[in-house]
Amino acid sequence: MGALPKRKVSRVRRDRRRAHYLRLNVPKMV
Repeated sequence: MGALPKRKVSRVRRDRRRAHYLRLNVPKMV
């Protein structure tokens, strides 16, 4: 996953917080 389309930018910005939290919890759950 490198460059994302501008159309998904709005969604990425909102998921940015979720992705960050999930990334920290993913290694702990796995």
